[in-house]
Amino acid sequence: MESRIDNELIAIGKRLRQLRKHRNLTQLDLEVASGVPNSDISRIENGKKNIEVITLIKFSIALKVKMMELFNYEGKLPK
Repeated sequence: MESRIDNELIAIGKRLRQLRKHRNLTQLDLEVASGVPNSDISRIENGKKNIEVITLIKFSIALKVKMMELFNYEGKLPK
């Protein structure tokens, strides 16, 4: 089970990085837009930090995407 959790955290982090870069945002830009500290964003993007639901909501608002886009690992990037 632990490896499944680790794999999901890594996948979410990669998707977050992909969406952030798609929006041409730096980690600092995302920090300002979401209120999530840059150090946490870095750890999340690298799959090193567990993510609270409220943080996912903040990211979806800041990135202007639906929450499900954060979990759509293989999906196309939104407009």
